[in-house]
Amino acid sequence: MPDISMSALRVVRAVATHKSLSEAARALGYSQPAVSRQVAAAEVAVGKALFVRHPRGVSLTRAGTVVARFATETLTRLEHLEQSIEEPASDRELRVRVGGFPAANAALFPRALARLTEQHPRVAFTLAEASSPALVQQVSAGRLDVAVVAMGQGLPQAALEGLRTTPLETGELCVGIPTGHRLHGTARVPLAEIANEPWIVGRGSREEPRFGAWPTLADPVVRCRARSWTARLGLVSAGLGICLLPEMLAPSVPAGVGVVRVEDPTWLGRSVLALTPWESTELHELVTGSLREAASAIREETP
Repeated sequence: MPDISMSALRVVRAVATHKSLSEAARALGYSQPAVSRQVAAAEVAVGKALFVRHPRGVSLTRAGTVVARFATETLTRLEHLEQSIEEPASDRELRVRVGGFPAANAALFPRALARLTEQHPRVAFTLAEASSPALVQQVSAGRLDVAVVAMGQGLPQAALEGLRTTPLETGELCVGIPTGHRLHGTARVPLAEIANEPWIVGRGSREEPRFGAWPTLADPVVRCRARSWTARLGLVSAGLGICLLPEMLAPSVPAGVGVVRVEDPTWLGRSVLALTPWESTELHELVTGSLREAASAIREETP
């Protein structure tokens, strides 16, 4: 067996996942030179090159593919060991690791987890937040048990092979508007009614949905860019513009923000899925069932 450190394995896994030394460094909180040194150390230990460098990233060699798979399996087992050691001695507690993209974690997951723990008090959970492609990778690698991801037009797509998918009826893509806006209180508006409105849009990495202006608008007016939902909704509440808003987020909007649906026959929409390993457990099914119930309740509450 090659003499390869756990740190090097973590770096190899991150570089293989992100296909970039700089992106791996950002994800791990390391400097890029530190990542390069760990990759070099791993290549020395293995005796073969693990990555082919390109102008815009890296790709795995055959040896790199084998080592990256080994890294994922080894680190996943180590994470399970650490989690088992940290768990209370009582065997009555059932632990589940869940994760979602930011909009799902703001309202859908809190409601689902509240339902779950009320009905099954033995369940304990951890909640992670990441982009949908990253969440898919974490479920595939065994680092998450259940994840909520978004798929569809305008979003980075991820391979779902080997995973079980459950569609969640989370509603439509809507628009958040100031409560003093002329369209506030309207159930559904034609796209032309908001075509010239100033937009408060998102800012994120290339793997994250940007939540820009309405997806089919050709030349929207962008007033401001802000990364977090809190900032975007705060700007809308202050009357500075309108923003995209998933219907599942409607229960979490602050005072001063209203929600309207948009009439746009050219918009193909997006889907939200709950992901679990293909060999899902009863606990996985309980979480997925709670997510379906919470999504249905949110839709019923949205005017």
